[in-house]
Amino acid sequence: MSSPDVLRCMRPDFSIEKTHLTQNFRYIAGVDEAGRGALAGPLSLGMVIYDPAIFDSIPFEIADSIADSKQLTHKRRAEAMHVIHRHALACTRIFIPHTVIDSCGINGATELAVIKMLKTIPVKPDLVIMDGNFRFSTGVPFHSVIKGDCRSLSIASASIIAKVTRDDIMCRVDSAFPGYGFSRHKGYGTRTHIEAINSLGLCAIHRKSYDPARSILEAQGILFDENNRI
Repeated sequence: MSSPDVLRCMRPDFSIEKTHLTQNFRYIAGVDEAGRGALAGPLSLGMVIYDPAIFDSIPFEIADSIADSKQLTHKRRAEAMHVIHRHALACTRIFIPHTVIDSCGINGATELAVIKMLKTIPVKPDLVIMDGNFRFSTGVPFHSVIKGDCRSLSIASASIIAKVTRDDIMCRVDSAFPGYGFSRHKGYGTRTHIEAINSLGLCAIHRKSYDPARSILEAQGILFDENNRI
């Protein structure tokens, strides 16, 4: 029976990973991101690899704790982080600064993050599976999975790593940029965040290629070229 803290979402398992095992992929890295639609702050990505030996017999605390990060409370995500670190064969995370997002675009920043994580994770995967609908060239076979964070335990684990670490960053920068409420909305475009931008103007970590920052800068005569560079 699922935890009451988990909202309506199918429980992820290792079915997708097991399918790829039959195609001679052994170490399968799940990847997900957090902060894609935020107006400020970095993009965060997590990558998690589990030992395929547990695919047929999932440890109880993994099955009980891991779900799409958006479907868990903050407390449950923090608890799940410890579970992931206890059981994962390897995991890593990376932050891509807002300046890189502005210069490369969000998809370019995401692809760059995956490539960088593949260079640093201690266990080299044979395949990367990632939530979403991407076509990246990473040097490793890559497969997108629609709603992957609800279907794959590897991807769901990566979503938790990405979100918890990004939320921590945004809480820390709140004191550096008071008045915007970053610890509450984590940089997303809530009404209070938009009101703060209208009142205080842009701060150093706002993404200039995203509206409303882009429109504000264009009104000031600061334009972007076709590559979103200022």
